[in-house]
Amino acid sequence: MLLVEADGRLVPHETFRARLWPNVVVEDRTLTVHMSTLRKALGDDAEFIETVARVGYRLAVPVRRLSESDVARPGAGNPPPSAARPLAVRPFSTRDLADDDTYLGVGMADAVSTALGAATGLPVWSVGAVEDIAGASDAIAACRSLGVGHLLEGAVRRSAERLQVSARLIDVASGDTQWTARFDQPKVNGVALQDAIATWVATSIPYASAAEAGLHSYRPQAARAYFLQLEARAHLKPFTRLPLIKALTLFEQALALDPEYAMAHAGLASTYLRMASTAMLRPLQVDEAMPIARRAAQRAIALDERLAEGWAALGRVKMEYDWDWDGAEADLAHAVALNPSSVEALASLGQFLSAMGRHDEAIDAMQRARQLDPRSVETLQHLAIVYWMAGLSEHALESVDESLRVLPGSPRAHYGRMMILDQLGRREEAMAERLTTLRGLSVAQGLAEQVEALARAQGWRAAMEVWISLLERTNRWEGAAQQWMAVGEVERSLDALEHCVRARTTYLCFTAQNPYFRCLRDNPRFQRILRALNLAVPSG
Repeated sequence: MLLVEADGRLVPHETFRARLWPNVVVEDRTLTVHMSTLRKALGDDAEFIETVARVGYRLAVPVRRLSESDVARPGAGNPPPSAARPLAVRPFSTRDLADDDTYLGVGMADAVSTALGAATGLPVWSVGAVEDIAGASDAIAACRSLGVGHLLEGAVRRSAERLQVSARLIDVASGDTQWTARFDQPKVNGVALQDAIATWVATSIPYASAAEAGLHSYRPQAARAYFLQLEARAHLKPFTRLPLIKALTLFEQALALDPEYAMAHAGLASTYLRMASTAMLRPLQVDEAMPIARRAAQRAIALDERLAEGWAALGRVKMEYDWDWDGAEADLAHAVALNPSSVEALASLGQFLSAMGRHDEAIDAMQRARQLDPRSVETLQHLAIVYWMAGLSEHALESVDESLRVLPGSPRAHYGRMMILDQLGRREEAMAERLTTLRGLSVAQGLAEQVEALARAQGWRAAMEVWISLLERTNRWEGAAQQWMAVGEVERSLDALEHCVRARTTYLCFTAQNPYFRCLRDNPRFQRILRALNLAVPSG
């Protein structure tokens, strides 16, 4: 674009550096490599670009401005973004950082991924998709096997006053390094560093819509707010109780420093959603967490209406708490449209589609989310639920088991296995999963041994009643409703479901499709519950 704008006039090296890579140290060799790539793309037998040695470049052919009819005709313009192969962003090395700063490796890489996914037409795989590659002896071969087009990798260094990232972009097909660069900013300019890297990548890959304009993310009023929200996001990944509480604290600290920080508001909304919806680890009651999540999501959108994470969070509140199905679908679809590489938006849309009984669409959305981030524990566990709702129990077990390989011992995963095994009629295996779940819960110390002893001495039913009483005492009424169905107590299950409706518990959105309740579809009391949830009674 710089050459076209100049219309035959010389464009000096310094103009390229200032316009394309502000605040970045760029060597002449890097500019030469980019020009070589451009010439190859143009099929430069006719020498479209003239080199003026040690000075700059000029366009050697006339420039003609296209009319609207030229632009609109079939075949005009670039190929669609789907023609591009994925970009993977490898976690940045943190070998030279203190232990307290190691979150910057994943945090900066994740931030660059998010910025690129939102602002370009490129499919961008988030950090988790290539975490296995981080330890691979041949990262390029590993990326090639995954169908990745380009790989971005780098190293973070931090001094008392400055933050530096040394990065390189690799063309996976050839194995060649497309460019290397050193990004250096004062420590207060973390967002500027993130955007500089993202813009550099966007200018280097075909079909990236942000290549000309660059990326300009919001600059927090306090530099520390940026780093606090990066660290908070690292704590969201395990999807377990204590990291969630830590993430909440960090997001709140970031917002205390900058109340206008949309990304931190969206992160806060995501944290409260997780706190409300993690059935076996819920730190907050639903009616405490959901209104806060709604306000945080709405504030994020008010500050930045193009923030996909804010729309995804608001859509989840409408799905899990308001039972506003049209509103939820509109917000979640909008989130995916804003950032097709947002794992959170795709996974949330997949859950909504599953709750509506649109199982093929749900599986497609969840598989796309999984492809973007195959090591996300939350995504794998939600994919398992979507498979289970669709009647694909063996696939569901495979997804849960995969999540356990990423996060061994997860009580949530073992609880999920229990549900699936219940429906497969594998009673003894399901009981083993209950015991494993209990051993992982701080509220159930010693209870696993009691339940196991009861099962041996008095039988399965006695053990189940103790287990269900724990669920009821700890306000896990959706779990109690399912487990009463497992022991054949329909009326007690419906009692628990009605309690869930009064408390607006989060997993009620799945009630119509839940395999535990399929046999209740002709039950008038169950049908009244579905109507209270604004859900239709499924046919068949």
